[in-house]
Amino acid sequence: MSVRVPSGLPQPQGVSEDPLSQYTRVFTKFLQLVFASFAKGNYQWSSDSETSDIIIQGEGTMALEVVEKRPSIIVSRGPVAFTNVAIDQFAGPLLDAKTGRITLNYDPATGSRRHTDLLASTMTYNCLSSEGLEAQRLAWICAYATRALKRSLMQVGIHRVGEDIQVGAESAPGAIVQPDTTEIIMVSVSVPFFFQQTWTVEPEDKTLLNQVSIALRSEVGLPESPQPVIRGPGMNGQLLMGAQSVRIDEIPGPVVGP
Repeated sequence: MSVRVPSGLPQPQGVSEDPLSQYTRVFTKFLQLVFASFAKGNYQWSSDSETSDIIIQGEGTMALEVVEKRPSIIVSRGPVAFTNVAIDQFAGPLLDAKTGRITLNYDPATGSRRHTDLLASTMTYNCLSSEGLEAQRLAWICAYATRALKRSLMQVGIHRVGEDIQVGAESAPGAIVQPDTTEIIMVSVSVPFFFQQTWTVEPEDKTLLNQVSIALRSEVGLPESPQPVIRGPGMNGQLLMGAQSVRIDEIPGPVVGP
């Protein structure tokens, strides 16, 4: 007998950690709220499985005796594909409408780059019942509610939802459960949708500036300027050797007699 190996604490859930499981829960909860608004006896959903008129759950198996007693809807996700909306999926700058601040998609100081892309997927509502008309009725309710109330899904980050919904035909008797004595019928509703994923990449070998050392040096006063050199009289650049400088106070004045 095999025993499951413990894997530690449960992983965090949410759009950032696991968007695929998160959007499956979103569509499941959406259908549960839609059918919860119905009157009792008209496919009303309740969290109490004993009193609920219908079973709505995410991906998983369902016992045959459950489907025999009441109709059921199983929500399952289809393949997911990246659409590559831009070159290298390089995101554009972000503008804060309140402050007017612009955040660039590339930070030259740290080397971090912001990328974004749209992912395309399909959510399927598998409506099961022992009656074909009942399965078809449930499929129409799911498709119509998704189309009419698509804005409630858009508020949680789902793009272009409720646009290209397809309701399939009834499955062949005995195709769901074999051998099937009650002939469970399934009608599937395909709901395409998009969601955006954003990520940031930073270089592993980046150098961060942790400390700055500044050395300042200053001097008081200025150096004395040299005294100008006064050359003696000359002619054509040649100094007159015979010339002598005579101070003004040495020049004899006029002789005044008695």
